[in-house]
Amino acid sequence: MPEIDPDLVGHALEEIEWTWTDRDAMLYALSVGARLPEDLPFLYESFGPRVAAPFPLAGTTLALPPLVDALGIDLRNLLHVSQAVDLPRVVPPAGRAVVRRRVTGVWDKQRAAIVDVEDVLADDAGVLAVARSSWWVAGAGGFGGERGVRGGTAAPPAHRPADLRVTIPTSPEQAALHRLAGDRNPVHIDPELARAAGQPRPFLHGLCTLGAVGHALDRAAGIHRRLVGLSGRFVAPVFPGDTLFVEAWQDGDGGTTARVRVRDGVVVDGVRARYGEGLV
Repeated sequence: MPEIDPDLVGHALEEIEWTWTDRDAMLYALSVGARLPEDLPFLYESFGPRVAAPFPLAGTTLALPPLVDALGIDLRNLLHVSQAVDLPRVVPPAGRAVVRRRVTGVWDKQRAAIVDVEDVLADDAGVLAVARSSWWVAGAGGFGGERGVRGGTAAPPAHRPADLRVTIPTSPEQAALHRLAGDRNPVHIDPELARAAGQPRPFLHGLCTLGAVGHALDRAAGIHRRLVGLSGRFVAPVFPGDTLFVEAWQDGDGGTTARVRVRDGVVVDGVRARYGEGLV
C-alpha cells in the first residue's frame, strides 16, 4: 500500500468535461428511484424533463479514476464514507460543465487514511454545484499525519416522532442501472471484486442511496421549495433489492434532518437537507 502524502492537500486534479442530455437526466432519475406515475415530469421529455435535484453528483463520479491514480492505490481499498453537495442552481435537462476536483484534507487514522476532496461543477453561466466527499483508504494510515477532527453529524430529535416517513424500494438491478448514470466502479456489479473489497456481493453506490433520499425529500417538499443542499454519512452497505426506510424531522430553520435504515440497521446517518425557493 503506497503511503498517502499529506502534501497532497491542495492538489488539483486535471479538469474534466461533463456533458449530458435529457436522456442522461431521465436515466439518472430512474437510477435513484423515480417511478411512474408520480415521477412522470422526471421521466418524460415533454416536461423538459424536470431534472432530479441530486443529478450533479453524477458528474462528480468522473473524477474517481483520476483520484485513484493520484493516490496510487487499488480501487478495492477505497471506501466512500460521506458526501455533501450544495445546489445553488436548477440544472438544465442538457448541458456541458467542467468538474474541478482538489484534495482538501489528508488524515491519519492509523488503520487507514481519510482523504477529503471538493468538486466544483460549473458551466458558462457559473457554478452548478459544489460537492464535498470523504474517502477511507484502507491500510494507508500510520504515516504520522494529523488525525483530524471530524465534525459531528446532524442528529434526529429524540423527543418526537418523525414528521415524514418514506419507503424507497430498490431492485436487484439498481446498482447496474446506476452504473449507467456515471459511476462505473466494478465493485458494484462484479461479485469477485465485491468480495475482494470485503462485501458478500455487489453493493449499492453510496451516491445512489443518497440520491434516492435526496430525490424523495425534494419531491416531498413540493413545487414551492426545492432541495439546495444535502449531506450524509455512509455507515453500512446497502445491497440491491434492499428497501430504504427514510425518517425525517423538520428543523426550526426550515431544513430537514433524516436517517436511513434498512431493516433494523442505520445505513446513512446524519442526513441534512436544506431548501430554497422552488419552481413556482
